[in-house]
Amino acid sequence: MQKPLHQRSAALLFSLVLACTLLLNACSGSGLVSASSSHTAAPSPTLVPSPTVSPSLQQQGTAQLQAFQQWITLLQQYGGNVDTYQQQYTSDQQALNAASTDDAYQAALGTLNGHVATIKLPALKAEANGLQQKLSQEASTWSSQHTYYDSYNGVTYKLGYEYTGVVNYPAQGLLDSSSTVADYQYIIGQLNNWLTNFQAYQTDFSDKTPYNQVHATDTQLLQDYGDTSGKVVVISLAEQAMRVYQDGKLVNAFQVVTGMPSHPSLPGTWWIESRQTNLQFTSGKKPGQDGYYPPTPIAYAMQYHSEGYYIHQSWWRSEYGPNMQFPHVDYGGTSFAYEGSHGCVNMSTATVQWLYDFVSVNSTKIIIY
Repeated sequence: MQKPLHQRSAALLFSLVLACTLLLNACSGSGLVSASSSHTAAPSPTLVPSPTVSPSLQQQGTAQLQAFQQWITLLQQYGGNVDTYQQQYTSDQQALNAASTDDAYQAALGTLNGHVATIKLPALKAEANGLQQKLSQEASTWSSQHTYYDSYNGVTYKLGYEYTGVVNYPAQGLLDSSSTVADYQYIIGQLNNWLTNFQAYQTDFSDKTPYNQVHATDTQLLQDYGDTSGKVVVISLAEQAMRVYQDGKLVNAFQVVTGMPSHPSLPGTWWIESRQTNLQFTSGKKPGQDGYYPPTPIAYAMQYHSEGYYIHQSWWRSEYGPNMQFPHVDYGGTSFAYEGSHGCVNMSTATVQWLYDFVSVNSTKIIIY
């Protein structure tokens, strides 16, 4: 039996709707995105670069950490307490590693720079004191084992007294007056020079090469101080001799007299500060006081240290050379010729005149060892 017309129409409409739905699903399954699903699809990922520190800043940080560790090692080498500085180093290293931006790294680097600046003074002070102690110990040990018996007065003198003396003056004075990084850097340079010269002194003491020939110790010192060119005056305290070099070649040699044990000449590296003729030396002491001598006319003098140390004429002497710095008889000299100088380097009139004409102010180097 047939259904009524309105029922057949509804069934037909339902079939059409169902067919359209199936057709749409089939289209969607073919890979085409429907309008209704477009707003729910996940967006493509965007790569955001992570924060980085510029390579130049990182290089500064690495260099400063290395410098800080070197200062710590130096302070520790000379007996200083490094606990606080080692803790600062670890903290600075961690801060630099944790920094993820230039600003953060710069802040950590600023702290590190401050720590490096703070350690310099105590480290240099420790080094200076350590070098002075080393020089004192080495000079005292050597001097106690090497002596000179003076038959003139029956006294035995310790040799190398110039180096035991330099520990107190000028080394101690320089240390006492030092307060800045530059001050300590200067005295450290001087102490290293004295140690170098003392090693040369010990070697030269046993060298039997004639005084007027090139000595191996001279050559080594000229190389050490970069003085292989120009004019250089080398004075050997062990030999009581002077050798004059130009461009590394020996041009002349003389015997001299240097400071007596109570007024030693200064070993070290110096230069000609001034040249003067026809002047008068005065002791600044009263008769009877240690170091007194009457006003003395000097024809030629060359100052090599601003505290009154000269290479100069000594017309009152007739003898120069080994052991003349100790009390002795000088038959051709005056009563003031029986012992060494008050720290200056004494030469005969003829030899000092040659030297006076040879040297140049501020450019001729002096090495006393």
